[in-house]
Amino acid sequence: MKSQIAQLRAYTPGLSPEALKKKLGITGELHKLASNENVYGPSPKAKEAIKTHVDDLFLYPEPNAPLLQAAIAEHYQVAPEQVVFGAGLDEMIVIISRTVIRSGDKVVTSEGTFGQYFHNAVVEDANIVQVPLNEGAFDLDAIADAVDDKTALVWICNPNNPTGTYHNAEAIEAFIQKIPSNVTILFDEAYAEYVTADDYPDTVALMQKYDNIAMLRTFSKAYGLAGLRIGYIIAPPPLAEKLNVIRPPFNTTRLSEQAALAAFQDQSYLQQTVAANKAERDKFNDVNTTLKLYPTQTNFVFVETDRVAELDEALLKAGIIARAFPNGVRITFGFPEQNEVIRQVLAQF
Repeated sequence: MKSQIAQLRAYTPGLSPEALKKKLGITGELHKLASNENVYGPSPKAKEAIKTHVDDLFLYPEPNAPLLQAAIAEHYQVAPEQVVFGAGLDEMIVIISRTVIRSGDKVVTSEGTFGQYFHNAVVEDANIVQVPLNEGAFDLDAIADAVDDKTALVWICNPNNPTGTYHNAEAIEAFIQKIPSNVTILFDEAYAEYVTADDYPDTVALMQKYDNIAMLRTFSKAYGLAGLRIGYIIAPPPLAEKLNVIRPPFNTTRLSEQAALAAFQDQSYLQQTVAANKAERDKFNDVNTTLKLYPTQTNFVFVETDRVAELDEALLKAGIIARAFPNGVRITFGFPEQNEVIRQVLAQF
């Protein structure tokens, strides 16, 4: 085995509501708001697409989801071959890391972001630099300073998971200009559809100016298809071509392609979901609490505290399953009545 794998552990998902009830002896209702899932679910058209194509399950899927690929390419005005799919962004990160990173290369990101960047860099025997967050956000200047001639990849999660903070178009372009053109910058925009800020970067437009950047998106969050595992990257043609060399030929399913295509084409439903999420998100701006809530453009809020276990327990007692981190708790927005319970816990904690 690779020796570096000894320092890693398999991902441990949170317990289901049923398992937690049994473990903790809870008899009341529990709401799982720990994984940033879209509580409103996918478009009804996506559900219909699954029913329509369920009899095709005995067939292998078309490689690289060509119908969905064409729809995304047309929407963003890029070439279809620039769009590459993975079984969620988790697999996309695996494919990118395996394609780009050589043993001994340097990978730069933040220490308070999505853990799979670190995990896969270690698997590929890279030297990873994790720059501390600044008030819950990526410190773009410090990340740029950490890049050198040994750097292969830079990961920027925008908005960031788990803190929900984002960088605007001006800050992102200024950052790109500081990075050498031979270093690939990956912008993980898993939560971009939830962003309502007017100054969020148009990364595809930036790709017309800079040929060392790529954008990742997913159908797991705002589109509500986390259970079908499908995400994608829009990359410069040379990178996309090499990603397809590593990508397993049948890595996304027929049902995931058809459901994602239907969801992508139903932008009206997506906007309804985004509006409902924003209405609930805005209510957290006025919580009367001594706890620090990071400003968020996502479907979750990060609460900073040095009493993580106590806050997590208080939420559990109120029927809310959240996700604990070393320096705080991340809480996915639920339905209005669930969010009211969360705000009451935060106000009383």
